[in-house]
Amino acid sequence: MKIINFFLIIFLMLGCNNNYNQKQIVVPSSITVWNKNDEFPSIISCEQIESESERNICFQQKLTKSIFDNIDFSQIEVNNSLNDTLRISILIDKDGKISLYDSQINLKVKKQIPLIDSILYNAINNLPQVLPAIKTNIGVEVNSRFELPLIIKTN
Repeated sequence: MKIINFFLIIFLMLGCNNNYNQKQIVVPSSITVWNKNDEFPSIISCEQIESESERNICFQQKLTKSIFDNIDFSQIEVNNSLNDTLRISILIDKDGKISLYDSQINLKVKKQIPLIDSILYNAINNLPQVLPAIKTNIGVEVNSRFELPLIIKTN
């Protein structure tokens, strides 16, 4: 009988499928509102600004300037004058990599500048990494998306 009890205890101890190394963290949905990032993406040169709104403005201005600096229209010639606004969506992933998410380009602009899609793609994908957005109440880096208007004017 002692042997049966011994094997029964061993069977119960080894037979349970408990893996104590794999713990699952459950975050209550009440603290995760994913439609608003607690801390917007940023770049190192804007991090010393204490006001959150001024830091966001700094980031947007430097990001826009970097995109304009990377756009290469040197080989482009247009036949008619253009004065149009393009809307581009950029994605900043949780690793800080910037990529072109979507673009809304007028047909008139596409006819005048057929390579506009690849020009924008190259300009945005050649940007350096940034500090990603952070959901601060749980300390998780998250993806974020921004829409930027780009005005194209020719004479």
